[in-house]
Amino acid sequence: MGLIGVRGRILTLDPEKPFFKDGLVIFDQDGYILDVTDLESGKKYSPEIIVGSEKSIVIPGLVNTHNHIPMYLFRGIGLNLTGLEWLKKIWSMEACLKPWHIYWGALAGIAELLMTGTTLFGDMYFYEEEVARASRDAGIRASLSLGVIELFEGPPKHTIEESISFAENMSRGELVRGMIGVHALYSVTGDSVRKAAEASVEKSLRIHMHFAESMDEVRRVRDMYGSTPTEAAESLGLLRASPLLAHAVYIGDNDLELLAKRKPYISYCPSSIMAWGSGVARVLEMVERGIEVTMGTDGPLTSGWMDILLEMRIAIAVQSSKYSRPYALDPLDLLRSSILGGAKALGWSDVGMLRKGYRADLVVLEPTIPTDLDDPSSVARAIVWLGGFSVREVFVNGRHVVSGGMVRSIDLGRVYNELLRARSDILSRCG
Repeated sequence: MGLIGVRGRILTLDPEKPFFKDGLVIFDQDGYILDVTDLESGKKYSPEIIVGSEKSIVIPGLVNTHNHIPMYLFRGIGLNLTGLEWLKKIWSMEACLKPWHIYWGALAGIAELLMTGTTLFGDMYFYEEEVARASRDAGIRASLSLGVIELFEGPPKHTIEESISFAENMSRGELVRGMIGVHALYSVTGDSVRKAAEASVEKSLRIHMHFAESMDEVRRVRDMYGSTPTEAAESLGLLRASPLLAHAVYIGDNDLELLAKRKPYISYCPSSIMAWGSGVARVLEMVERGIEVTMGTDGPLTSGWMDILLEMRIAIAVQSSKYSRPYALDPLDLLRSSILGGAKALGWSDVGMLRKGYRADLVVLEPTIPTDLDDPSSVARAIVWLGGFSVREVFVNGRHVVSGGMVRSIDLGRVYNELLRARSDILSRCG
């Protein structure tokens, strides 16, 4: 097959060529973008296939930085519990997990990610080699971390050394790469956090962890370290390693200034946090201080969906309400930080932008309402408010993985049958 062209109103996120009102993204079968240009100039490439039209919207693939994708297995369980009670319930069930459960749970979640436009996701869980296998089979890009929990019983046990080794072994994959997984400051020893921070700096591996997520966590960290989670992270060397910190809800004024100094990446997951009544993160203040805030949905159990565009819409509404400021988060800035910043947070330098030489990860959306889309800002607003249900075509690494709104790289019928079989097996033994 020859070259492929994707046509539409193109929001590139490339500062040199940010927008084409009617353009073409040209890429080859090796998965690299050859050009992004206006329609007339693009005709010289004579693409064999053209997807989209002048009414379509074309953007870089979306990025979901924080997830526990195999937890599709547990959807609907324990929703009447909160905080550590909920965690202990889930951890007791996770003790029964087998690798094959993880594979099918991950594939089910990945299908939803792809159909709502996510082409790169960050994950922390157990048996992550099965999530890696599912990601490769489905054709999605992933940065995976083997989650380490040392101070609680129940979940499968991995050591920090195993998590570091996993990240190293995955670090150069074409679709799948690795990160160091530290569950949280209260669930892992200080010695292990130090080891993770040292390995992160020495081996250029990102750390992925939960951070300042709940008041239970804040109390436990104060009991352990006599300080706030941010202060503890600084004393353990964690913040010097540019980690990816999920949630960061309970952040005081001094904490905020320390984060602004160290510049970690934040994964903001508003719907998950609000569902548990855990408060509202100070995202606007983080952004104003130059902290890179990315977007995540958290696991399928807590948020209930994998639609990162819906999550952005919620983020804008929540932050606008918190600060009594309409559109406190600008949609274009949020798209840029969530996609470009998200790719960097997950360790990818050649995705997140539609530019020559970048990987061909892109999404085609079809607006369902008439609207004028003549500039990057108007397109960004439309994208966020349209949501993932308007996604029609998705390419990852040049591979056409979603067509007409349906995933074509996964046998959904088989996946859902195997998912039900896995869930029944878990509930019969540990429910």
